[in-house]
Amino acid sequence: MSSQDPNPKKNLIIDTDLFSDVDDAGALLLASTSPHVNLLGVLVNKPSTYSVLAASALISYYTRSQSKAIPIGVFRHPTSDGSVLPLPDTTFFDVVYWRLGEFASKIAFQFGSPSSPDHVKGPKGGPSIPWGHAEDAWDAVQLYRKLLSAADDESVTIASIGFLDNLSLLLDSKPDSLSPLTGRQLISRKVVELVVMGGRYPEGRKSWNFIGSDPNSLHHNGGQGLGLGPKGTANVVNNWPTLGKDGWKGRVVYVSDEVGGKVLTGGELVKKGPKGDPVGRAYGYYAYGEARPSWDPVAVLYAMDGLGELFKYDERYGHGRNWVSEKDGSNRWVWEVETKNQFVLALKADNEMVAREIDRLFLEGALNAAVERAGPMT
Repeated sequence: MSSQDPNPKKNLIIDTDLFSDVDDAGALLLASTSPHVNLLGVLVNKPSTYSVLAASALISYYTRSQSKAIPIGVFRHPTSDGSVLPLPDTTFFDVVYWRLGEFASKIAFQFGSPSSPDHVKGPKGGPSIPWGHAEDAWDAVQLYRKLLSAADDESVTIASIGFLDNLSLLLDSKPDSLSPLTGRQLISRKVVELVVMGGRYPEGRKSWNFIGSDPNSLHHNGGQGLGLGPKGTANVVNNWPTLGKDGWKGRVVYVSDEVGGKVLTGGELVKKGPKGDPVGRAYGYYAYGEARPSWDPVAVLYAMDGLGELFKYDERYGHGRNWVSEKDGSNRWVWEVETKNQFVLALKADNEMVAREIDRLFLEGALNAAVERAGPMT
């Protein structure tokens, strides 16, 4: 009799810009509470003290019973002299709609600081990165290389729900003490699927995840981007490994800006979820209990569970690939007969049905975590 698990968990890495929209927090709730997922790590592509600390607090809260803390990495902009720029500690401030609230610093403190009554007790007694120690986060590229090198071949799914800067640097990374392979070779050997939330199809402009890290791009808090911008996006989208050049057998799935925009979730978690749930609290701070678009939860739900009854690949975009301009981040679908492993996700079910399933998973994960949190540490 085989001792192998007939239904092994999916190895998943989340690459998030957790900061200026709460749907990233919802996506982390899904990934960290799914019984079908082995969450290998969380990479933060928005360089921010509070993004790192909030990610650590959330993941530590929902994975309390695990014996090993899930590592957190953060984007570090390459500098000519090799120095590391300190992470900014500014908070989000909505100067576009003038109605959205800030949540990352609040969640980071309330669930990450020993002085808070909601302080998380994780596998090592607290969050993997406690309050005041954001600089202890892994360099994102180093963490990517560590996680991929340790994984089985063709076993890792990456869900990119933010800027693509970390992936761009990974793609260009060279052999090091963690692996004798280049980043391109590591991806080709270890990654089975890349899910990218961003872009419009068949063509579009100003997709936030494709342009928002540009140093010349205004952020919703009135500041500027702190990353690679369209150049990083174009590097990933246009130069990702292929079967012909690299022997890569995986697939790339794009989740357009339109797909999750009308899937409204989070309100039910605020109304019916445990009072002390951090993601429910985040939705309360950010949208005052109102349901929000689910761009990132939709992408992560697909990355976790596949097409199922909710999703399908858009038949209009077979045999082709995405292309992004490094100048302005605009994208368009390029028809190529030889390219058969890139897809655009579409909803099979209606918006309301997808929203009900995400809200159900939010509540289920939050309630299970609350019960576990109330019991003794094992």
